[in-house]
Amino acid sequence: MEDGIFNRFREGINKFNSFSFYECHDILEDVWFDVRGPSRRFYQGLIHLAVGFYHILERNNPKGAISQLSKGIDKLKDYKPGFQGIELNLLLNKIEKCIELIREKGVSGFDSRFIPKISFDSALFREP
Repeated sequence: MEDGIFNRFREGINKFNSFSFYECHDILEDVWFDVRGPSRRFYQGLIHLAVGFYHILERNNPKGAISQLSKGIDKLKDYKPGFQGIELNLLLNKIEKCIELIREKGVSGFDSRFIPKISFDSALFREP
C-alpha cells in the first residue's frame, strides 16, 4: 500500500474510538493531505467529527463542537450508506443526537457515553 494510508486510517479510527480526538485529527489530516479526488471530502468529514468532540471534551466549547460536528455530517452524508469500510447511516444519526444533546444540556450536561464509536470493516477499505 502506498505510504501506509490504510494503516494510518485504521490508526486514526482507533484513536477516535478511544476518545483521543486530537491525535485522531492529526493522523486523519495526514491521510487527507495524501488523498486526491472525490474521496478527499470523506476524510475531511471525519476530521471535523474528531475536532468537534475535541471541542466539547477538551475545550469546553459547545459552539465550536456543534459547528465542527455539523460540518462533518454535511461532508459525510454524500457517502452514505457507507464508504471505506465505515457504516455512515448509524454513525451520522448518533452524531446528530450528540448535537441535540449539546444544544440542550451544554458542556456540563453532555455525557460522553453518547459519543459513538466508528464501526470499521477493514475488508471494505480501498486505497484512494
